[in-house]
Amino acid sequence: ISTFANEYQRQLNLETGPLMKVICFHAEDGDHLLIVTHHLVIDGVSCRILLEDFMSLYQQASQGQALVLPLKTHSFKEWAEAIERYAQSQPLKSQREYWAEIESKPLTALPVDHEVTKRRVAETKSVQMQLTETETEHLLTDIHLPYTTEMNDILLCALGLAVQEWTGESHVHVQLEGHGREDILSGLDVSRTIGWFTSMYPVVLEAKPDQTIAEAIKETKEMLRRVPNKGIGYGILKYMTATEPSGHHVHPEISLNYLGQIDQEVTTELFGPSIHDMGRQASPDSEAVYKLNLSGLVQHNRFILSCSYCASEYEEQTIQQFMALLKEKIQSIITHCLAQHEREFTPSDFSAADLEMDEMDDIFDMLEEKLT
Repeated sequence: ISTFANEYQRQLNLETGPLMKVICFHAEDGDHLLIVTHHLVIDGVSCRILLEDFMSLYQQASQGQALVLPLKTHSFKEWAEAIERYAQSQPLKSQREYWAEIESKPLTALPVDHEVTKRRVAETKSVQMQLTETETEHLLTDIHLPYTTEMNDILLCALGLAVQEWTGESHVHVQLEGHGREDILSGLDVSRTIGWFTSMYPVVLEAKPDQTIAEAIKETKEMLRRVPNKGIGYGILKYMTATEPSGHHVHPEISLNYLGQIDQEVTTELFGPSIHDMGRQASPDSEAVYKLNLSGLVQHNRFILSCSYCASEYEEQTIQQFMALLKEKIQSIITHCLAQHEREFTPSDFSAADLEMDEMDDIFDMLEEKLT
């Protein structure tokens, strides 16, 4: 199956088509459906919409019912035209200062084992680390109570701590992905629209050797809450306006993308994820942009984090050591959060965008003194 899957992946062509192929393999262990779609016309949210509709139609057909889907939402073309209008708006222009500050920070170069001139997808390998089912359950639920965090807060906090210990540097740029369907366009609904809406934007992780885990979590959380509209404006300013965020662009060497609980979204009484390889999803000759490309998901009740790297740039042992360090940082954060029995607030909990952590702590100290 994987041999055919590779061939079908290669057949996609953005200019001449096809953009999508659907193949059903009848194997000894059952039927396996492969849906291959060009990434520039479908993103992660769109995959969920497509699978949800497919499963709904399959269920209706199996029960002899009329095939009915929910009403469509605005088209990708309408969204693109609205984005062009938004590119000239004052709310977007007001973000320039924020993104210029991000780009003004000097880029921290990650150490490498061997210098390369170009990273090719054909030379990439990956190393995985996994958490236990118990650790994963904590990561998804109760560790977020003490500091009102989200998954990305925890993963980026651990990443910042791991990179600081690895490199000795106090900050590092990381490229993040957003779903790109932020509520910035009045009257436009793309909740059930299929397309490539994904936004990509840089953040700067700060970590110091003497920093406590509590401080690292709170500062990472506040950094992410300050990102305007979850980063969607960065690419619009960069590609669709005459004035770019700044005179130059940073190119983070690390990318992180958390995909969610994948297997739960495709597992029903009729369907489940296939055990077979879906084939290579990018041309072997294309460029692997990042030194470290991190991708996380929850599968079979375990959190799995994969790190893709160029084998001509890094020895496998180097990446294994880094992933072990990153796993240790995630586990340390889980242990710390489980030991906290009181909630600790940060400025974003009060919509205090201009309030610094130490200023808020001073306010709480004054209130405590007055109450005692």
